[in-house]
Amino acid sequence: MFNPLAPAEVVTAMGKAAHAAARSEEEATAFSRVQLLSTYSASRHLAVELESFDAELRRFARTVAAAVRGRLAGLPDADGLEALADRLDERSDPQAVGALVGDLLAGLREADAPAAVALRTEVQRRLRELADREVDLLAAVIEPPPRA
Repeated sequence: MFNPLAPAEVVTAMGKAAHAAARSEEEATAFSRVQLLSTYSASRHLAVELESFDAELRRFARTVAAAVRGRLAGLPDADGLEALADRLDERSDPQAVGALVGDLLAGLREADAPAAVALRTEVQRRLRELADREVDLLAAVIEPPPRA
């Protein structure tokens, strides 16, 4: 997941909300109850993210790296793109993968070669698939699939 917050930052924010609610001398308000429910919801989603999404992100990064390598012959700056593919293969940090894919797409937008257009389309498709997979994983926490 390309979350702008690292998991530690999310946990810190959730902890602050829970701490404030627990330490309050005042009777719980509707707002404080909603904050606690949101914290609970966020904790469930974060657990799924931590448990499941690393594998999805690694698979995405490897797939994009392979797609880059598969089209190097028709791309400008093939050496630079091969190095980018190597870095993608080595990364599992969502922010690093996001930055590399962003750099890749920025470079591909500037190139009008058919291979660049095709690769850009494929990377965009892979991003949609990753987003769909994330939604599927998070939705399973909200509404687990029915048991057979």
